[in-house]
Amino acid sequence: MFIELNGVRHHYISKGEGPPVVLVHGLGGTLHAWYGVIENLSLHHHVVALDLRGHGRSAAGNGSLSIQSLADDVRALIAALELPAVTLVGHSLGTLVAQHLAATRPELVDQLVLVGGISYFEPAAKDAYVKRAEMVEADGMDALVDDWLPGALAPRTTAHSPQLVGLLREMFLRNDPANYAATCRALAKAPAIRREGIGQRTLLIVGDHDRSTPIAMAEELHRDIPVSLVRVIASASHWVTLEQPDEVAAAILEFLT
Repeated sequence: MFIELNGVRHHYISKGEGPPVVLVHGLGGTLHAWYGVIENLSLHHHVVALDLRGHGRSAAGNGSLSIQSLADDVRALIAALELPAVTLVGHSLGTLVAQHLAATRPELVDQLVLVGGISYFEPAAKDAYVKRAEMVEADGMDALVDDWLPGALAPRTTAHSPQLVGLLREMFLRNDPANYAATCRALAKAPAIRREGIGQRTLLIVGDHDRSTPIAMAEELHRDIPVSLVRVIASASHWVTLEQPDEVAAAILEFLT
């Protein structure tokens, strides 16, 4: 399905009945990164997921891209679908979007789930995202994929599910370099979030092999967000939603019951 949000055509899906859950994917991903999670959650909940602007089948639009603008797109989707306060679930980049919305529009967010949650980036990490943007603008997504892929999945996944490696590689390469670069720069300029002011119950999910947003970052978020708990998923890295979708969905359902 397609819907116009803030003047930009967005692709989204809506499945199931029950309390609403909204899923926000990460950098370079699409709503289908949640596919297995959606299949499980939609048995008990009304699940909505969107392709962020410039990702998947959503248009990029002409405006500047930022964490705030992405959060406003999610806000607009919640309003357009007339959803009551939602459980907002973000992955990676999507966790910054989710945190921003939870902090600035708390009436829209009942509970919060951060998968591979981002707390903040040191200057070196911010510089790395800017360099990544410059690399793909100059040489396309192929210039980055071979360095990016080994850290995306756990060794066990790579060894036992080579088909998943291939599909993740294809998803990454399908990104438009200009849109991907713009999103990298948005990450590098992510605003500070007053996490101590996040009043929603929050679940922090992290893969035990995650090098991008490691367990230490989840623990940092746990210290900052007043009512939160950490759930570590075994044999998974940063793309835990693809590696262990049943475990991720089970953790979310347990949190919501």
